[in-house]
Amino acid sequence: MQMTKKTLKRVISLAETFIAIATGILAAAFSSGKDVHLHRHVLAAGGCFLVATYLSALLLIYTKLFLSDCRRLHGWHVWSLQLLCVISGASLVATNSLLLVLIGEGNGLLSLNLLPVQGIIGVLAYHATPTEDSARDEAFEAQVKSARKVALFAAATAFAVQTTLVFGSFSNATLQAMGGRRLDLSVSFLASALSVFLVVATCMPLGFRNQGARDKVLSIVRYLKHGVMAVLAVTAVTLGQEFLGGAAALALFPEITVAAMYYAVNLPADEPAALDAADRKMEVLPTVVVATFGFGMLGAAYAALFGTPEYDVYAKALAFTLLTAVVSSLGRVAGPLCDAGRDKSSAAWVAFLSNILPIVEMLVAVPLAAKVMVDFLAVPGNG
Repeated sequence: MQMTKKTLKRVISLAETFIAIATGILAAAFSSGKDVHLHRHVLAAGGCFLVATYLSALLLIYTKLFLSDCRRLHGWHVWSLQLLCVISGASLVATNSLLLVLIGEGNGLLSLNLLPVQGIIGVLAYHATPTEDSARDEAFEAQVKSARKVALFAAATAFAVQTTLVFGSFSNATLQAMGGRRLDLSVSFLASALSVFLVVATCMPLGFRNQGARDKVLSIVRYLKHGVMAVLAVTAVTLGQEFLGGAAALALFPEITVAAMYYAVNLPADEPAALDAADRKMEVLPTVVVATFGFGMLGAAYAALFGTPEYDVYAKALAFTLLTAVVSSLGRVAGPLCDAGRDKSSAAWVAFLSNILPIVEMLVAVPLAAKVMVDFLAVPGNG
């Protein structure tokens, strides 16, 4: 019975992946065909490389998950993973280079954002090259697997935002007139680059020869994961700042308040208990959905409304609600406040609040988004 449920979950996950891939390829094919017909070959190539980067990263993750049950990696296993790592990295460099050409003006942040991360990946590969006598343990595998799930979420979210901003630059005259010197593009490109490198870091054949190498590998993976989440948060604040100005900082207060309340009523224990995997999955899954859809809606609103002389109260309310939902969701994905060893105390209700807050904020954002969309389409020339 347990094997049947496990097989069913894998089939459903595989079906969802195929649907997502097919939808992405179909949309990319139509877009590329239109761009080629209009003789915008560089734009078509950039879109194709963008899709190739995401698909190779996705294939890399599922290949790693398939091989995770193997007790020992054979030579062709390692070669397959290394090949996918190379394809993902090369596609990322090609994508960012072509999109940089499309945008026009040179931007130092866009052209240099890959170099330091490539150095980090090199250090990781040096310390994590597996051998026949490489040591492995369950704690090591669990932490790498946790970072891999964050990598998949971050890659999908970062590339969705980056694609929205890039193609919004061609449909929005105000964005197009700004050229390439834009902070929103810089942070979104950096987020996509970090997410792909996190995918590569968590999917390359990892092992360790001694305890020192193990700690080095885990610290690099942990820093990459925290870096990705931080850059995604900066991206969200950058997009929200267009609508809210300095008031965008107020959207951070709900998450800060919840964290302060939790640690005020119950300080962390010296040896916190590990959160059960099933509880962790049930806790994170809704917030991943909220963060992904929230980012998509925020990016779409930014690309469509940028340049409006004055945003109305509904647009500002939508941006504020989406920004609070995204920031709260990122906080839960990066590291939930819930702790199995402490949830029985007076902090349980605060932990519940931290989990339900992003969902409530997204429910408020949906009707606001509908109102903003109706008003936008009602303006002549926007339909």
